[in-house]
Amino acid sequence: MAHVRPTKSAANSAATPLDHDKFRAPRVPKASRSLDATQGLASTSSGGSRSNTNVIQSTNNYYGPVHQVKRATNVTMGPNHGTIIQDSGAGELDEQSYLAALNFLSRNMASGAIHDSKERCDAPKCMPETRVAVQNEILSWITDGHKDADPKRILWVTGPAGTGKTAILGTIAERCKAEGMLAATFFFSSFSGSLARRSKTHLAIRRSQAAILQKRLQTQLEELILLPFRQRAPTGAGPMSQNRMAIIIDGLDECDCIEDEPRNRRTKEDEQREILSTILHAANDPSFPFVFVIASRPELAIREFFNTSIARSATRELFLDHKYDPSADIRLFYDSKFSSIRRRFNLPPNWPSIEDVLQLVANASGQFIYAATVMRFVEGPPPGTQNVAPAVPGLRTPHQRLERIIDLRTRVHSPNVRPLEALDILYGSVMRTCSEPLLSMKWVRAIKLYHNATGGLPTSSSRNMSARLVRLWLEQSPGEEVCALAPLSSLISIPPDLNCDELYSFHHKSFMDFFEDESRCADLYVSPIQTFDFMSHMYFRNMDTRRFFHLDIRSRTIDSNRDEVFDRIPKSTLRFVLDDEHPMLSFSSADVFKTAEGSMLSFNARRWAEYSTAPETDMPVELDRSYSKDLISLMFYAVHVWCPKIRCRRACKHWREAILEVVRGRGWTVPSPLDLFHDRWVRRYTFEELYYLFYAPSEETNDN
Repeated sequence: MAHVRPTKSAANSAATPLDHDKFRAPRVPKASRSLDATQGLASTSSGGSRSNTNVIQSTNNYYGPVHQVKRATNVTMGPNHGTIIQDSGAGELDEQSYLAALNFLSRNMASGAIHDSKERCDAPKCMPETRVAVQNEILSWITDGHKDADPKRILWVTGPAGTGKTAILGTIAERCKAEGMLAATFFFSSFSGSLARRSKTHLAIRRSQAAILQKRLQTQLEELILLPFRQRAPTGAGPMSQNRMAIIIDGLDECDCIEDEPRNRRTKEDEQREILSTILHAANDPSFPFVFVIASRPELAIREFFNTSIARSATRELFLDHKYDPSADIRLFYDSKFSSIRRRFNLPPNWPSIEDVLQLVANASGQFIYAATVMRFVEGPPPGTQNVAPAVPGLRTPHQRLERIIDLRTRVHSPNVRPLEALDILYGSVMRTCSEPLLSMKWVRAIKLYHNATGGLPTSSSRNMSARLVRLWLEQSPGEEVCALAPLSSLISIPPDLNCDELYSFHHKSFMDFFEDESRCADLYVSPIQTFDFMSHMYFRNMDTRRFFHLDIRSRTIDSNRDEVFDRIPKSTLRFVLDDEHPMLSFSSADVFKTAEGSMLSFNARRWAEYSTAPETDMPVELDRSYSKDLISLMFYAVHVWCPKIRCRRACKHWREAILEVVRGRGWTVPSPLDLFHDRWVRRYTFEELYYLFYAPSEETNDN
């Protein structure tokens, strides 16, 4: 951190070999905080000679600090329990100690993490007239937060990835410094070349005793910061209410674990929780005069910490959502950047078109990193520098590069041109925090398919499948959703209630563009076919009534009638994912089919057929029949399409026999023996052809 000057006692200790632990005293009673002549202390004059001998003797038990003892010898203090500070008469030792302490601090601090360090000279800041509302809210809280009905000492600024948290806090740090309200800053960075900016080891203010460096963070806080404040605080002092100063910590989610010994490995989440616990400890100390502003993505470990009751009581959360109108600020950003490009390249004042700017604003969906990345690409390299992108044919001018951005999803990408490289690195790094990134990518792609009507963006449309149903469909075991999606909370909104009918939603359209483009997500790419195979397999696996009995334990709503499993994923939900090119419940190859065959055999096929053909009372009859025929035809196709012609697989026999028995019993028209022979030996019927071999009662007349 920066801007906190070492205390006088800490500075002096740099020049003395005293063992701090050895001389630490019991906590000082509030009634005794100083020692004067009435307690038997005689103070030498600053001009006394070295030969003078001063004897100070007291038979009292003293519990306070001792000051003004200069060059004393043969001093007897009795059973002292305080702190003795010995100053040199001329002050030269104090100055030497202070300089020695500063030298030691400079060797053990993360200088690049200070808000105005050389390393952060190009760090993002808010442009004038942008992010005004959120800046004012943060500054107002720093100065006047103590006037709130329920005052807090910690402000957690959070929000989706790329929403400008670092730029906001960098600007806040500058404004606080200018107004004398800045106590300290630390800007974490996982992409920094400096190891110190990625770990907690340089977070605390240091002192000269090497042993303190090996102690836990809270111990360092106690000995180096809180203890001096407690010694100097007046009796009964409370939190500072006027002229408040702030400690600003940005990018806490980028704090990683860096350890020398593998046997002592800790996770980055362990480190983040320790930092937050230490901050909370300081905020709850009455003698600590500062407030904290912390910015991070809403990662699982950090969110769970702030959700605890003790943290909630001390923390105010500020979420950067659309309340702060980021689109208007992004429009201002684009206008400023395009104006600069027009002057540099002598472009007409009507370039770019208003339609193009509005398209870029919509594509950003509140994400400042998207806007910044786009403009870096459009502007090109600074004059006099060389770069691969401008040399590529068709990308030499800002106009050509802007066209590439506007039409990005419809163009073939060149490996030498990655317009959104910075954004791709961000998304890729977030995805790799998942324990199984490819499984997480399957979940993400499946959710996009379930939300195909609106593209997965926030919506209240009833046509989308709720998170509860998606969870029941995809989870291989209880709690898998948390493992697969919780690390992605900065990219996707996850409803907290297990049984609610809220929807998943993606924070940014650009994230969907990323995971649907193989050239951008590289080895993380999961194709639509792989996604359909995964969803089909999970359908058979999770519709097994025995598995649902165990899954229900999670929601604490165990039913004695396990056959009601089908009501939990109703037949109408399949309308969300029916696809002409790759029908749902079908598999892309015989090998993939084999992996799911065990689940298909354990599935209660007869019960499924009964449920799928039973009339539903909450929808029109014709629509209900259509869904029923879709499901029956689809399943009849899916279980047989990968059978060899010599003999059908066990799963196919299991399913087709159950389906034919049930639908005949309901009076349906079913494929004739000749149709079935044709389907098995001559060629496979398509899903559409099978659809017209099944008819529900009275449907023949309607179709004719």
